[in-house]
Amino acid sequence: MLLFVPGEEDPIERLYDCYAAMLYRLALSVLKNCEDAEDAVQSVFEKYAMHPHLFLSAEHEKAWLVRVTMNQCKDTLRRREIRRAVPLEEAVQVGVWDKHSEVLDSLEKLPEEYRIPLILYYFEQWQVGEIARALRLGVSAVKMRLKRGRELLKNALEGGGEHD
Repeated sequence: MLLFVPGEEDPIERLYDCYAAMLYRLALSVLKNCEDAEDAVQSVFEKYAMHPHLFLSAEHEKAWLVRVTMNQCKDTLRRREIRRAVPLEEAVQVGVWDKHSEVLDSLEKLPEEYRIPLILYYFEQWQVGEIARALRLGVSAVKMRLKRGRELLKNALEGGGEHD
């Protein structure tokens, strides 16, 4: 049961205001579909509302939201029989991404293990330690994925071929 004290900001509203856009971009980068990304974010906040959690810090809370979002995306992909890829240009058109489309095209084609750390680091301005905790990886693993992801992007942008 959630307790709401009149005059105080609703904790779910506070979380939504702080993290919804970031979680949406993360879900969109995994699911490649605006509607599925919106559903995933909504499910994350529903889980938070239905099962209140005690967090040690704001960073712990943010990591929990990212982890639950990633799990929700994986569940959606498992349930989806036909994977319809929507290019990230659609996200550019709705104002979610504001980088050059050539970079987005190359980023979209990266394997998830490299794409997600790159998005969190460069688009969301997360620190390596935050990414490591959220993805349940070691700091060195995140640094290696960032390094390899940058190399794959560089090769793709220079016309170095496929990176699958």
